[in-house]
Amino acid sequence: MSEERSMQVLEDFELWLKTGFTSAFWFRGHRFEKAESGGVRIDGGFFTKEEARILFKMLNSGNPITRFNATLMIWERNGLLTKLIIILSILALILIYIKIRV
Repeated sequence: MSEERSMQVLEDFELWLKTGFTSAFWFRGHRFEKAESGGVRIDGGFFTKEEARILFKMLNSGNPITRFNATLMIWERNGLLTKLIIILSILALILIYIKIRV
């Protein structure tokens, strides 16, 4: 994404945050919605406006590691990361059990 386009998207997000426009704002596969309590819901998880601003900047970054870190933060807040870790732990235990039995 070019620097000019990146700045335009950031300005659009800032404008969306400041206005009463309540429609969802989609960006890189994540849904930003205004919450009734004044915060922002990103994919269902609640974030303050400042946290949402930081996450949006991270998602808007040209660095793929920064974008992945933002996604992990969103997953963690939504509880998805915990569920993935539990599922992977159970799979690891099953594989260990199978290896020991064989």
